Amino acid sequence: MDRFAQAVAFGLLLGAAALAGCNGGASGLLTGATAADGPTKLSNDDPMARPIAVAWTSARAQHCGFFFNPTNLRAAYLAYEAKQSGPEQLAKAERSYDSTFKTIRERVSADPDYCDDRKSAEIKADLQRHLAGDFTPKLPQPKKVEGCGFFGCPEARRANEPWDAKKWWEDEERKRSGR
Repeated sequence: MDRFAQAVAFGLLLGAAALAGCNGGASGLLTGATAADGPTKLSNDDPMARPIAVAWTSARAQHCGFFFNPTNLRAAYLAYEAKQSGPEQLAKAERSYDSTFKTIRERVSADPDYCDDRKSAEIKADLQRHLAGDFTPKLPQPKKVEGCGFFGCPEARRANEPWDAKKWWEDEERKRSGR
């Protein structure tokens, strides 16, 4: 191979590596964006979001020592689901609930510091809703990852704020002056 072809091949590999490094995509249904154990590839509008959300909350609440009966919560949810859908959907929901509960229970049991104050408050709010019969899924949604250019990822931008050249120059001036 001549030098030009080697340089082109190296450039393509380098570019691909740079783009792959910025991708940051998570694979699998139960990988977390806001919670390390949270389902992220599932929207709250998906029909399978309900069993996953309830099982996710139940497994986390059981691990954190909340006083409730997970078996009764599962039975109440499945009774609700039986009223909402047919036997095929109910069977899918039951399998999804059981596999999610088992997966989440195993995942959170590996973390001794899992039940911090913030997570406990989130779990408590969701558990109270489910125990009251509200099985509306409120799964954590993944944060959008900005695309990275060829030279890497930009600094974190202000969310939902249009770019303003004047503001940028003021920020740069502040950085230089050390204020």
